[in-house]
Amino acid sequence: MFWDELNKYRDNIAVIDTNTDLSITYNNLHERSNILLKELKTEKKKLSFLFCKNNYSSILAYVTLLRSGYTQLLLDNDINPELRNELLKIYQPEILITHTCDEIQNYKIQGEFDGLNIYKCVQVNYSEIYSDLAVLLSTSGTTGSPKLVRLSYENIQSNAESIGQYLNITEEERPITSLPMSYSYGLSVINSHLLNGAAIILTTQTIVFRDFWNIFQSNNCTSFAGVPYSFQLLKKIHFNKLNLPSLKTITQAGGRLSEEYIQYFYDLAIEKNYKFYVMYGQTEATARISYLPFEMLKEKIGSVGIPIPNGKIKIMNDEAEILIPKTVGELVYYGSNVMLGYAESRNCLKKGDELDGVLHTNDVGFKDKDGYIYITGRKKRFIKIYGLRINLDEVEKMVENNFQCPAVCMGNDDSLIILLQIEQDGIEKIVARKLIQMYKLPPSVFKIKRVKRILTTLQGKKDYQKMGELKFSNN
Repeated sequence: MFWDELNKYRDNIAVIDTNTDLSITYNNLHERSNILLKELKTEKKKLSFLFCKNNYSSILAYVTLLRSGYTQLLLDNDINPELRNELLKIYQPEILITHTCDEIQNYKIQGEFDGLNIYKCVQVNYSEIYSDLAVLLSTSGTTGSPKLVRLSYENIQSNAESIGQYLNITEEERPITSLPMSYSYGLSVINSHLLNGAAIILTTQTIVFRDFWNIFQSNNCTSFAGVPYSFQLLKKIHFNKLNLPSLKTITQAGGRLSEEYIQYFYDLAIEKNYKFYVMYGQTEATARISYLPFEMLKEKIGSVGIPIPNGKIKIMNDEAEILIPKTVGELVYYGSNVMLGYAESRNCLKKGDELDGVLHTNDVGFKDKDGYIYITGRKKRFIKIYGLRINLDEVEKMVENNFQCPAVCMGNDDSLIILLQIEQDGIEKIVARKLIQMYKLPPSVFKIKRVKRILTTLQGKKDYQKMGELKFSNN
C-alpha cells in the first residue's frame, strides 16, 4: 500500500504547505509519521475522526492513521458544531484529531503533534470494527447525514492506481489543492499523487482569489481539479487571461458540467496547450468510475467517457445487460474500488464487504456505438451542487423539523429549490441563513419561496412533478 512506502521516493518533495511555507520530503513525511504512529499505537482497532484542512498536518495525520490500522472519518475542520456533535453521538470515536482546541463533551486533549490536537474519549466504546475498514466518508458532502461510505484499504489503493494510470501521473507532477481533503474527489487527488511520488502544493485559498493563482504560478503547479461550480467561477474571473505556463492538466468531476462550458474549456485547452479531462464518479466508488480521454473530448462532448482502468460499466435493465447502443438503463459499475457498503451507526462498522465489487449507481444512461457512456438522469432524489451530493429528502426533513411547516425540496445541479407552506413574512431569509450555515454552499444556490399549498397525489404523497411544473410567487 502506498502509505507504507512513503520513503520509496525519499528526497522527492511530498508536500509544500504554502500556508506555513513548509516543504516536506517523502522521507521527512515518513519519519514524522513513524513518530506519530508511536503516539497512536493501539492493540485494538479504533475509530478516529480527522478534522481536515488542506495542509501538511492533515496529510500527516491521514497517512499515519492509514498505517496505524485505525479507521478514520474525514471531516472538514470547519464543520458546523451541531453536525459534528451529532456524528460524535452516533459513531462514538475513540480519538479526535483536529486543528482547533475546543472543549468537546466527553473528550479530553491528550497531546499535540505538528499542529494537531489529539483528543481521547473519556468513556471508551471499543466496539468491534471490521479489520479492512480504512476510511469513512460522507455520502453527501457537508449536509451532515449520518450515512457514511465504508472504504477498505484495497478500495483506496486500487482507485489511486487507476487514476494515476489514466492521467499519467508521474514524479514530475505538482498538483494544487483546489478541493477539500474531506471530499472524496479532493482526497483522490492526494492519494493518486502520493502514490506516484509527486509534490502536492497545499493551500486553503480558493480559485476565485488572486492569491490562489499567485501560489499556482510561483510553485509551477501542473494541475488542478474542479467541480461544475468551479468552472462557472473560473469563467467569471476571466481564467482565460491568466498566464499559467506550467499548467498541464485540468480535471472536472462532481456533477454534470454543461456542454457549453465543456466546449469553452476544451477550446481554451487547445489554445493554451493543456489537457482537460471530464470524469464521472461517486464516493461509493472511492471517487472515480469513468473518464473521457482528452483526445476524444471534441467528438464525444456530453459523454462521461469510458471506465477507469480495471473497472467495468454495464447498462442494465433489472438483471439483464442492455447491449443495444443508445438504449437507456441503469449504470452498474464493477471494480475493486467499490465500497464495502454504507454505515449509519457505530454498529455498522463491524460489517464486512456487502457489495462484492458491484455498485448500482442509481444513474441512468446509455452507451453509444463506440462504448462511450452518457448519463441522462437519476433514479433517486439526489442532486450535485458544488461537487456535493445532496439528498433532497434529507434537506426537506431538516427544513420541516427546524421550521415546523410542510416543505418541498427540489433542484438540479445548479440550484436547490425549497417551497414552504407557511404565511410567516421573511421566513425565506431565515431558512436561507440556516441552510448556508449548515451546508456551507453559496447563497446564490438556494431558491426559497412560500406557497399556499403543497400539492399531493391521490395517495397523499407530495406531488413533486406538479410542484415542479407550477410557477410560484412569494405572495
